[in-house]
Amino acid sequence: MNYEYVEVQTEQNITLFGFMQKKEGNKKCILYIPGLAGNFFESKFARIFGNLSIDKGYDFLFSHNQGSFQIMDFQYLREDGKIKSKTKGSAYERFEDSKYDIKAWIEYIKTLGYEKIILLCHSMGCNKIVYYLNQYSYDELSNVILLAPQDNVNFKNLEMHEGLLEEAKRNIDLGQSDKLLSKKFLGFCVMSSQTYYDEITNPVINNIPYKTVNGDFSMLKNINLPTLVLIGTDDGGDQSLEYMKKVASYCLNGKYDVVEGANHNFKNKEIETSEKIFNYLEEN
Repeated sequence: MNYEYVEVQTEQNITLFGFMQKKEGNKKCILYIPGLAGNFFESKFARIFGNLSIDKGYDFLFSHNQGSFQIMDFQYLREDGKIKSKTKGSAYERFEDSKYDIKAWIEYIKTLGYEKIILLCHSMGCNKIVYYLNQYSYDELSNVILLAPQDNVNFKNLEMHEGLLEEAKRNIDLGQSDKLLSKKFLGFCVMSSQTYYDEITNPVINNIPYKTVNGDFSMLKNINLPTLVLIGTDDGGDQSLEYMKKVASYCLNGKYDVVEGANHNFKNKEIETSEKIFNYLEEN
């Protein structure tokens, strides 16, 4: 399938780009919100799902945001009319900025006149969409699908993160909030001190806290859209089904499922996962 390159400009005057597939006659569109450092080129699941969606009657848009890629220069329009660049990506992202990115993409899709717009989010993209839906009205949206939602309560205790919170705080206190940490976040992603500190300490980010004792689900409960939550058993572990049932219980018409043997990115389970999503959409 051929993807069309598309661009939007956010309220922060930052230019974002994405890739879209269309088929004449399709009246529904699925907007994909990736997770930490997620991008079109590395997301095999999203590309496979996008190819399958076209013949199921759904156009598909993979959207990038300020947290896409690890380090990325995004163009922005200054007040004096000059175009400059800002270095963002997951290494330097501020979580609350995600609302501007998502809003720009939804506004773009609305201009195309679809009868239904479905949000498909992965990993931290799920946390971003929960935050977004608590900031704006969303009458134009029909369903939300949360793939492998994140609960970051244990991130600071991971062996690979030992000492990072203290390092981040020290750098921030020294006025070096953009300084990259000495170890990678979750073992794969370079990250600045401020972004890591926010990831660990900002309660707004941990808004789907299914692993957290007495977690605050109030933001999730505020969303009045039918929701499917889905995780791979190699990601959620033995409690995968219990975790997703818990999340779904806080959602409007919440449905839940697991993909046996799937990891966090649904590697080698892309078609099976896609079919579960399409079956859900047909029934809801």
